[in-house]
Amino acid sequence: MGRLSKILSLDAGSVLLLKGRATARCRGSVTILGMDVDGREVNVRHGKILPLEAHGPATVSLVIEEGVGDYMVERGSSRVGTGIWQEVIDAIKGSRPKRVMLVGATDTGKSTLAAYISNITVAEGLTVGIVDSDIGQGDIAPPACIGSCTTREQVLDLRDLKADDYYFIGKVTPAGVEDHILRGVTHLINLNADIVIVNTDGYVNEQGLRYKARMAESVDADMIVMLGDLDCKMDIFKGRAMVRVDTSSSIQKSRDERIARRIEQYKRFLAGGREVRFRAKSKRFVMLCRRATLIHDSIVVDDILMIPADMLHGMFVALAMMDRVMGFAILDKVDGGIVSMMTNYEGEFDTVMLSSIRLTRDISMEHRLDLI
Repeated sequence: MGRLSKILSLDAGSVLLLKGRATARCRGSVTILGMDVDGREVNVRHGKILPLEAHGPATVSLVIEEGVGDYMVERGSSRVGTGIWQEVIDAIKGSRPKRVMLVGATDTGKSTLAAYISNITVAEGLTVGIVDSDIGQGDIAPPACIGSCTTREQVLDLRDLKADDYYFIGKVTPAGVEDHILRGVTHLINLNADIVIVNTDGYVNEQGLRYKARMAESVDADMIVMLGDLDCKMDIFKGRAMVRVDTSSSIQKSRDERIARRIEQYKRFLAGGREVRFRAKSKRFVMLCRRATLIHDSIVVDDILMIPADMLHGMFVALAMMDRVMGFAILDKVDGGIVSMMTNYEGEFDTVMLSSIRLTRDISMEHRLDLI
C-alpha cells in the first residue's frame, strides 16, 4: 500500500478527524482528547479515530496509509470533537463520582471518551482507574480478557496503557458468558484511584442492557454515561445518575477493521514468543472456571465437553499462577502428555486457561471454535 502525505492548515474551532494508520506532526494550538500535542508526532493505530482540535492557528503534517487511513476536517460543527462530551465532564466535576460506567453501541466512542475523561481528571492531579470489560474490542488487555490499571499520565489511546491485572474469559463475544464477565469486573474494580472508569462492550440490545444494569449494580456505579440513542428505560439503572450524550459523526470502522484491531492486540501480548514445553499432568487446566482434564491428548471439561487434540492446536490461552493471570500463549500441540506452546512469558505458572479462539502460528488470522 502507498502513503498519502498532506499538510493541513487549521484555524480556531476546526476539528481534524484522523483515522489510522496515520501519523500527524502538529504545530500550533492543537489538542487531542484534552492533551496538548504542539510539537509532537502522533501515531494513530489501525482502525482508531482521533479528533485533533485547533484552538488557534495550527499546521498538521499528515502521512496516511492509503486504503486504510483517512481524514476529515470539520469546521463549526457541534457533532465532532470533545465538545459533544462537555456535559459529561461538567457532571463529573460537579458530583465527583467514584465509579463511572460507559454504555453504548459499537463505534460510539466509548474508549475515546474514557481516554478523554482520564486525561481531564489526570490534569487535575488525580489518579484514574480503568476497568476494560470489552472482551472483543478491549484496549488494555488482549481479546477474550478483561483488564484493569491505574494511571496518572495522559494518553491518546487506552492501548498505550499497561494492565496491572487481568481476568480471562476465553471468548470474544459477551452473550452467554455475562456472569463470568460480571465476576471479572467485580474482581478488578477495587482500584486505588480517585475515579474508576468502567468501559463496556457494544452489546446493547434488550438483553445486553439488562446485563449492563447488572454490571452497574455489581460495581456500584455512581454515574452511567449513555452514548447514542439507545432504547433504554431510565429506571433500568435503578435511579443511578445518568448522562446521555450524542455520538460524533465520524468515520466508522468496518467489521474487517475491528478484526484487524483484535489481531494487533493478540500480537501485542504474544510477540517474541518462544517454544515452551511442559507435562500436562503438572498443570491445572480450566475453561470458564470449570475443571478440565487431559485424557489421551484431548481435553475433557467437566466430564461433558471433549476438545480433541487437533482443536487444541493454535488455541489462545492464559497462563496463571495462584488464579492470577500472568501471561498468554498459543498452544502448539499435545503429544504423549507433553504440551508445547509459544509464549513470551518466562515466569512460573500452575494453570492453563483455555478459550474458544484459535490463532494461526504467525498470529495473522483468528478462528472461533464452537466450544463455549
